[in-house]
Amino acid sequence: MSTARCGGSPPACFGSVLHVTDHSIPDLSAFHRATRTPQPVVVLAFKIDDGYHNAWCSQPFANGVYFTLEFIMKNFFSRLFPPKAGGQPESGRNGTRKRRWRLLQVEPALACNLRCVMCPWREIAQNLENHGLMSQEIWEAIRPYLPEIQSVDFTGGGEPLLQPHLPEWIAEAQSAGCETGFLSNGLLLTKEKLQQILDAGVDWICISMDGADAQLYEKIRIGSNFKRVCENVANIAAMRTGSVPRIMINFVLMDLNCHQVEDIVRLGSRLGVDQINFKQCEVIRGERGKGHGLFGARETRDIRRLKKSLEKARRLAKKLNVATTAFAFTPEERSVCDQDPRDSLFIRYDGVAAPCINLAIGGPTTFLGKEVEIPNIHYGRLPDSDLMALWQTETCKFYRQQFEQRLKAYDQAVVNGMLNNPGGNRLRALEAATAAMPEPPRGCNVCHYLYDI
Repeated sequence: MSTARCGGSPPACFGSVLHVTDHSIPDLSAFHRATRTPQPVVVLAFKIDDGYHNAWCSQPFANGVYFTLEFIMKNFFSRLFPPKAGGQPESGRNGTRKRRWRLLQVEPALACNLRCVMCPWREIAQNLENHGLMSQEIWEAIRPYLPEIQSVDFTGGGEPLLQPHLPEWIAEAQSAGCETGFLSNGLLLTKEKLQQILDAGVDWICISMDGADAQLYEKIRIGSNFKRVCENVANIAAMRTGSVPRIMINFVLMDLNCHQVEDIVRLGSRLGVDQINFKQCEVIRGERGKGHGLFGARETRDIRRLKKSLEKARRLAKKLNVATTAFAFTPEERSVCDQDPRDSLFIRYDGVAAPCINLAIGGPTTFLGKEVEIPNIHYGRLPDSDLMALWQTETCKFYRQQFEQRLKAYDQAVVNGMLNNPGGNRLRALEAATAAMPEPPRGCNVCHYLYDI
């Protein structure tokens, strides 16, 4: 799971999107902390029909769609004042040159110490080379490029804390100016291990907890210990300096636990958690992960009931000062997923480079109720090839270009609709913008992430 799926990054195509209700003045500093956006956010508001669903955000809100200044500058002013040839390169944080990659997702381990009921990788993780752990040789092939990477997410299909070099790798990425974090089941996060990771300078830690009591949690996360994980999460809050690292919980919504959405909010608040991410159970390989998801191809009475329940839990979280994120229950096609292969890479435990974890480990899956196949899309392998050479392969360039074309087509259609027919039906205009996009590349067309699930 990427940072985006942990709630760590805003939608890539429009920068940061802020929802404002009841004509309130947006708390930009809180928004900056919650989304970890790299720059201060300036928000411009355009009124759109009440209750309208934004095409690139999954939540409905009363006061309309809010475009960032970045979006306005990109789509309106750039048409009036096109950039001059030979202009200065785009700048990143603190005026420094923008880094080549926004995100490198590194899988420290595909091996895992648990047997979670919904895990799609359990059978794949058996009999792996190097016991399913990334080798130091692969990391050393990544290390020279760390100054070109904005964020390193040490998350894959396994348990990162099984990787003995994790604190060392986090420290090296931090020294190169990268933001760092990882998703863990939390069982191995002893005080000693936690102190090593805190000393390395990690920016965020996300813990998977899919039950708010021992009985349900240990039924889902087979082999874990609810009490110990709760203690380990509380230790992060007690041992961190100020608000760093940011502490998050990932709660995978399933038929087994959907009645505990408010309970996990209360538990997270007691443990000192900053954010809870309500994630759909959308990653399926064969029979693994199948049948637990609560989303569907179209809205039903059950989905409406689940949405109301989740909205209530999120209101409770707001009262308790716990941030939340959630994804859609029905498909809403986006121009590009949060992973955004235009400026990111996934590096598998064995050095295979791919657009994302889903395309790194393909296989039979279920997409919105249909049996389909996710292909293996590989750019090559470290350290056999250099990271930059993998970035320049034809397959990698194809995926980057396809999403660039989708973004441009969507943006252009939105702008044209607003300029040419400002009083028209906004929903119809955005549906037309979605239809204007080229088809997504192979594999992405059957991936729930592209549909905000």
